Amino acid sequence: MKNNIGKVCVCVMIFMAGATILFAESPLENIQWVFGPRVGFSYVFMEPDDYSAKIHELNFFGEEEYIPFNSQFGFSLEQRIPLGTTKSHFVFQEVLSVGGIDQSIAIPTVAVLLGYRSQLGLEFGLGPVWSFDGFAVVYAAGWTFSFQGVYVPVNIIAVPDLSEGHHRVSFYTGFNFNLD
Repeated sequence: MKNNIGKVCVCVMIFMAGATILFAESPLENIQWVFGPRVGFSYVFMEPDDYSAKIHELNFFGEEEYIPFNSQFGFSLEQRIPLGTTKSHFVFQEVLSVGGIDQSIAIPTVAVLLGYRSQLGLEFGLGPVWSFDGFAVVYAAGWTFSFQGVYVPVNIIAVPDLSEGHHRVSFYTGFNFNLD
């Protein structure tokens, strides 16, 4: 398991470095980079005893009882690609978060999403997500509010687990600001 964590982290870092070089030399000069913290909560559709057993399998945490409702803290890096002269844009987003800190555990999650945001703020996206229990697809939908250059996203996220049926639903918010 530890080997997989290292491989995923290296892949994400190489991918982000490549994206940075690509966009820095790109003729698409209008790409906007934004960054910001995220906070929220997640619920895993499992019985509490089964969830505790799954956490105990990781061998990183104590033998306490855990509930399938977790806090989430993280950061998002986002690249916005404008669509013509409108304020609508495609979004490429990398999210790194840690869940369960409220229960004295730390479960990392890495997600990469490709999405769309309308000029009014309606947004949706999907992409791969990695956590201790493996890879899955994340689906996100929400709204981003804009306040004088600060963007406040409010999103609902679903991660269906088709193999074991342990679906996850999360609520995230935070804020973004321009890196330019």
